[in-house]
Amino acid sequence: MNNKNPKSKIKLIRGIIIFGFFLAGAIVVIQSRRPAADKSESSKPLPRYVKDGDVIYVNTAPDIRFVGSEACRGCHPDIYDSYLKSEMGRSMAKLDSTNIIESYPQKQPVYDSEKNFYYEMVKKDGRFYQREYRIDKRGKLLHERWLEAEYAIGSGNNLRMYFHDENGMVYQLPLTWYVHQNRWDLSPGYRDFGNVRFSRYASSKCISCHNSFMRPRPTANDRYEKPFPFGIGCERCHGPGELHVKQMRGDKLDLPPHARTIVNPRKLSPLRQLDVCRQCHLQGKAWALHGESDWFDYRPAKLLESHRSVYFPQQSRKEVFEVADSAHRLSLSRCFKESNGALTCINCHNPHYSIKTFTAGHYNSACLACHSSGNLPGAGEKSPHTAADNCITCHMNRTGTDNTLHGVSNTDHWIRIGANQTVIDWSTLRRSSAGDSALNLVPDIDAPDEGRNIRRGIAYLDLYNELDRRSAYRDSALFYLNRGLGQTKNNAMAYFYLGKIQFDLGEYEQSIFSFERAVTFRPNLAEGFFWLGKACMANKNRGLAIENYRKALALKPDEPAYLESLGTALVEANPDEAVNALEQAIQLDQQNPFTYYTLGNLYAISFRQPEKALAYYQMAVMLDPDLPNGFLNLGNAYTLVGNYKEAITSYEKEFSVRPSSPLAFVNLGRVYTLMGKKTEARNAFHKALQIDPTMTLARQFLQQLEN
Repeated sequence: MNNKNPKSKIKLIRGIIIFGFFLAGAIVVIQSRRPAADKSESSKPLPRYVKDGDVIYVNTAPDIRFVGSEACRGCHPDIYDSYLKSEMGRSMAKLDSTNIIESYPQKQPVYDSEKNFYYEMVKKDGRFYQREYRIDKRGKLLHERWLEAEYAIGSGNNLRMYFHDENGMVYQLPLTWYVHQNRWDLSPGYRDFGNVRFSRYASSKCISCHNSFMRPRPTANDRYEKPFPFGIGCERCHGPGELHVKQMRGDKLDLPPHARTIVNPRKLSPLRQLDVCRQCHLQGKAWALHGESDWFDYRPAKLLESHRSVYFPQQSRKEVFEVADSAHRLSLSRCFKESNGALTCINCHNPHYSIKTFTAGHYNSACLACHSSGNLPGAGEKSPHTAADNCITCHMNRTGTDNTLHGVSNTDHWIRIGANQTVIDWSTLRRSSAGDSALNLVPDIDAPDEGRNIRRGIAYLDLYNELDRRSAYRDSALFYLNRGLGQTKNNAMAYFYLGKIQFDLGEYEQSIFSFERAVTFRPNLAEGFFWLGKACMANKNRGLAIENYRKALALKPDEPAYLESLGTALVEANPDEAVNALEQAIQLDQQNPFTYYTLGNLYAISFRQPEKALAYYQMAVMLDPDLPNGFLNLGNAYTLVGNYKEAITSYEKEFSVRPSSPLAFVNLGRVYTLMGKKTEARNAFHKALQIDPTMTLARQFLQQLEN
C-alpha cells in the first residue's frame, strides 16, 4: 500500500437535482478513484539483454516469464526453506489460523476521535474481519460495517497490515497490529493524513515492493489476476526463471556466448548489485517511471536508472529518514564513498536468511574486513575500542519504536562517527508547516537523457499530490514539465501531467488541449482519455466527455472508475444506459458508495421508482455514513414510499453527521406535516430558518402550515 497516498486523489463532481414532489434538492457526488499511471517517457531504445562485463543475462529480456519460487525448490531446497522464514519471504500471506501473531479477542476498540468511528479486529469461524461502527451519546448503534481481512502484509517483525480482495484489487483495512507495542491501532498514515477507512488500495507502485510481482489485469487499473503469489520470491533478486528452469532440465537453448539464464547478484558489478536491493530499499520523497515502464518491469541486473528516477531532498537530515531509505543513507557514509564499490548491501546482509539469525559478531566481522582491529583507537584515546564492542551501537543509529511513523524499529544505515549521539525525531517527516521552506528535490537515481526535466516535474507533482499540498511544489512541477517539453515535443506523459496541473488549477480548456496531445502521442493511454473526459465534463461539454470515457473503456473495459464516470455523464442524456454502466461498475467493485448513490438518484428522479432507489441509498450510507446528503436522500426515498418512521430515522442520522442541514430539517418538517404532526413540523421549519434565514422553501412550507 502506498503509505504516501491514503486515497487522496478523490475528485467530486457536484450538481444540484430536484428530488420528489416536494424535496428541496440534493447533491450528486461522483468519485473517480483511480490515480493516473506514473509514467514518464524516453526516446532512447533499450537493448534486449543486459550485458555486465563479458556476461550477458538473457533472462532480463521483457518476454521471459516468471515461474514462481516453487520451481527453485527442487535444486535449492535448503535456501528455499530458509528463505521462507526470512522477512522478505514472509512479506505477504493469506490470513488464517496458522499464522496468527496478534492477540484475540481485541481488548478494546480503537477509536478515531476526528471521524467518530470505532474499530475492532474480529476472529469468527476461522476467518477474520474488521468491524467499523459508530454510536450516539447513549450508546445506540448508528452505523456498522464489516469487511473481511483476507491477506496480511508485513513479516510480523514490526507490524502487520490487512487487506480485502475486491475482484482483484486489494483494499487496506483501517486497523494494523503493531508488534513492538503489542496493540492494535489505526494503520500507518490513517492518523497523519486522515482516516480513509476502507477506500485505500494497494497500487502497483506499493504492492511491487511488498510482494512478488503480481499479474496486472490488462483490462483495469491496479487489479491483479489470481491466484496471488505470497511473499517476495526468489525471482525478485534473481530475475525471471523460465530459461534457467529449461536449461537445468536439459532443454536445448539457443544462447549467445557468455550467457547466463539466471542472475546471481553477488556476481554483478557493484552498481547493478546495489540496484537489485535499491529497487525496494530506496524510497525517497518522489518517483517517476521511465518510458512506458510499469512497476513490474524491472529485472535484476538492469540499471535502475533505466527504469525509474528517485528523488530526495537536497539536504539530508541526520535525525530523520524514511522507512525504506537504507540504500540512500548508506551512500552518505564515508565507508561507502571510499570503498570504490566494495561496500554493498550483501557485505552485511544475506537475504536468504532472517535478520534475526545474525549476531553482532557477524556485523562486526563485516566492519573489521576493512577496519583492522589493530588500527582502531585504543586505550588512552578519546573513543577507545575493545574487542567486545558492537560497531553498530555507536556507528549506526537505531530508531527505537516510540517516535516512528509506522511503529517500526529501524537502523539508520548512514555509518558515521558519533551516530548514536543523534536523537531520531520523525515527528515532522511527513508534515510541513507554513514556516518550513519548500524542499528542493534532487535525483538520487536518474538517466542523463532528454526526459530528465519531465521526470523531475512528475516527481514534484507526485510530492504535491501525495504528501504536501503547498503550491510551490505544483509550480515546480509546472516549471520542469514546460522546460522538458521545450526539449522534446512528443512526450505523452509530459502533456498528461501538465493537463492534470491545469485541471487542478481550473484551466479546463488548457487541460483539454494537453490531454488531447497526450493521447495523440500515446493512443493506448486509457488514463489520458479518462482525464480528457473529466476535463470535458468540467468544461460543460458532456457529449465530448462521454465520447472520451467510451474510448477509455475501449482500452480498459473492466475499469470501474471509467464505468462510473460514463454512467454519471449519461444520467440526463440516456438514463437506461447510465444504469447499465453503473451496474457494471458495481459488479466489478462493490466498495464505492458514490456508484450506489448515483444509482439511487437515477431510480428516484429519472425513473420515479423510489422503492428501487432505497436499496442503493442503503448501501451507499452503509459504505459511507458521512456521504454528503446520503441519509437525506435515503429519508426522501422512504418518504416517497410512505414509510415515515424510517424517513424520520434517516433524517436524524443526517443530523448526527451534519447537525446544521437546513434541507434535512425542511424535509423532516414535510414528513411531520404529512403525518398531521403540526407542532413537530413547525419546529423543524423554524430550525431550518435559524440555520438559513434566506431559505424561502422553509418559509413557504411554514406559511402553508399556518394557513
